[in-house]
Amino acid sequence: MTHDVVSYRIRKLWPLDFPAFRRHLLRLDPETRQQRFGAAVNDAFLEAYADTAKRIGTITYGAFHGYEMHASAELRPLDVPGESMAEAAFAVERDCQHHGLGSLLMDRIITAAQNRSIGQLYMICMRDNATMQHLAGKFGAQMKVEQVEVTGQIETAWPTPASLLDEQLNDATGFITAVLDWPPATA
Repeated sequence: MTHDVVSYRIRKLWPLDFPAFRRHLLRLDPETRQQRFGAAVNDAFLEAYADTAKRIGTITYGAFHGYEMHASAELRPLDVPGESMAEAAFAVERDCQHHGLGSLLMDRIITAAQNRSIGQLYMICMRDNATMQHLAGKFGAQMKVEQVEVTGQIETAWPTPASLLDEQLNDATGFITAVLDWPPATA
C-alpha cells in the first residue's frame, strides 16, 4: 500500500488519533518492530506502549493517508536534572519506507524540540539500522557507535519567531485536516 510521499499528511496527533497510532504500531512487521524498540516485541507490548504516547510532554507526529497513520515520530522529554534533552523515535511501516517520510517527520520533531528549548535531541538505534543512521546524519547528528547500538545527538537552535509560527501554522492546518480525515463515528 505504498503511496507517493505527497499524498501523506504530516501532522501532530490529536486525542482522537491515538487509535490510528495503535493500529499503525500493530501493523509494523517483526523486523521494523525490533529496529524501533531495540528488541522483539509482541502485540501486547505495543498496545501498552501506544497508551504511553498520551503522557504529558510527549509529542507525536504521524504520516497519514486518509485517517490511517503509516509512519510516526515521537518527541519524548528525558528527565535529566539540569538538562533539556529529549529522545526522538521513529517507526515507518515496511511498505512506506524509503520514500522520505522519515525526513518529513524529523523536520517536524526538530522544530518541536527547538520551540520547547530542548537543546539536545537524541536518537538511539541498533548498529544494523542503516536507515535510521542515514536519517540522523542527514540532519547533522553527531553519531557515536557503541557495541550494540548507535546514538545520534542533534543540538537544536533556540526558538525563533519563524520556528514558532511554522509550528503554529502546521498545528492549525493539521487540526483542520484531522477533523476532515477522522473516520465517521460508528453507531
